[in-house]
Parts: sequence; C-alpha cells; structure tokens
Amino acid sequence: MASDDIASTHSWLTTTLFCISLFESVFRPDPTSVICLFGFYATAHRSAPAVRSFSTFLALTVFVDVLWFLEYSPLQYFSLDALLEVPRRGQMALILSALSVLYKLIVLPISLRLFRSYAAEHKQASELGETSTGEYTNGLAAKDAVGGASTTFR
Repeated sequence: MASDDIASTHSWLTTTLFCISLFESVFRPDPTSVICLFGFYATAHRSAPAVRSFSTFLALTVFVDVLWFLEYSPLQYFSLDALLEVPRRGQMALILSALSVLYKLIVLPISLRLFRSYAAEHKQASELGETSTGEYTNGLAAKDAVGGASTTFR
C-alpha cells in the first residue's frame, strides 16, 4: 500500500473515530476527540513524529477505556437480565465505548504503518538532500510547481 493510500485510510478512520468520540462524550468523559486532532495534523502534514504522538496517546485511551469498562461501565452487571435493566444512557455509553475501542484497535496498526512510511520518506528525502537538518517537508505543498523546490517550515 502506498503512503497516500495509507494516509487516506488513516484519515477516514480517524474521522469516524472522531465522530464516535463526540457522541460518546455526551455519555462519559472521553479525550479521544482531542487526540484525533493529532491524527488529522499528522496526516495533513505527513509528519512521522505527529503520527507517533497520535499512536501513543491513542494507545493510552484504549487503556483508559478498558479501565472504564472494568470499573464504571454497565458491564459490572454480569447477568444479561441486569444489563437489560440498565438505563438507555448507560447502554448508549457502553455501545459507543465498545465501538470506539474497536475503531481504536483498527486505527493503531494503520498509524504504525503510516509512521514507518513517513519516516522512510523523510529518510529518503534527506539522503537525496531535499531537506536540511531540523526542517520537515510540508506534504500539502511539497514541490513548487515551477522550480521543484521543497517547501519547508521550521
């Protein structure tokens, strides 16, 4: 899979996760929507360090979700009858949290693949002398249409 295909998949999955997280935050506190902003930034700017940060924080939210399932969720009730008596608000929190964890577990390996792809691109570009130390290539406008010069930011 080319890095553009991985980035497109990553962007769509992160957008879906962001939407789920917004609805989930109505029923319980959830930092995932803020963390998804790292994913959007990483994809837009083709930044390997931002993808790494996004993946790390997303993995931490999976851990927090597991703690929530064990400690505060309606899953504390181990019988189906007791779970069916939980108010709709609790059921929605449980369903959205489970869906969020599922998407997070799908996004994490794609993020790691995207990180490796961006890191390899950056390494290859620096070997070709396209970027200097301390600068990152901006993926949105990487090449000037006329001169072919790299657009960089510090």
